[in-house]
Amino acid sequence: MAGYKRARYLIVGDRGISVEFGNSLDEEINRQVHKMRHALEKAPIGGVIETNPTIRSLLVYYDPLRIGVKQLTQRMQEIEGRMADIGLPESRLFEIPIVYGGQYGPDFEEVAKLLSLNSEEIIRVHSGKEYFIYDTGFIGGSAHFKVPPPLDSLPRKKTPNLGAPAGAVLIAGGLGGAFKPLPGPTGWYWIGTSPLRQWFPEKDPPLLIHPGDRVIYRPVGGEEFERIKREVEKGVWKAQVAP
Repeated sequence: MAGYKRARYLIVGDRGISVEFGNSLDEEINRQVHKMRHALEKAPIGGVIETNPTIRSLLVYYDPLRIGVKQLTQRMQEIEGRMADIGLPESRLFEIPIVYGGQYGPDFEEVAKLLSLNSEEIIRVHSGKEYFIYDTGFIGGSAHFKVPPPLDSLPRKKTPNLGAPAGAVLIAGGLGGAFKPLPGPTGWYWIGTSPLRQWFPEKDPPLLIHPGDRVIYRPVGGEEFERIKREVEKGVWKAQVAP
């Protein structure tokens, strides 16, 4: 079974509790994580400092001088008991323009070779369908989702790429990243590039795409890519498609 009948509360050091809701990549498990996080934010428990959601668990940091681990666990178990009544912010759908292959996706041909597919088949498998965002982890809040077969069979690269730019669209290990928020190294396959931005440090919240949102890729050419990139830089591009 993907989800646990009851969440597991694991002590992490002297000021943390990890609340685990399951052991697999599953949308309902992920929603339980964010329902707990949302409940703690909406009605804060005294002594709770910060929450850190993952795909299947929620790490809760607390001040042990203000609340004990037993008391905090009991309070969160009370929240768990009324999980069905807890709502989440409305999911938004974002269309992501992308140029596949060439200078925009240096690993594209390697992926096609590894999977014994041609370029058109790779694009057809990756684009045109909605992906549920499980988390926004790693540097700059990279938004992660589950990729479909046969893309989910790709392991991490044996030799990392040391220079993937912001906007790089990556896949590996059964997961995909909407697009890279910041430039830097990666062990995932770089198959395309989007002109959109995910990381806005001057804003609160600083991310464009959040957990629970959905994304859909739309292939574009180089000219449209550059046009959208200019609009993004000017702050006039509207990425969201619909609630």
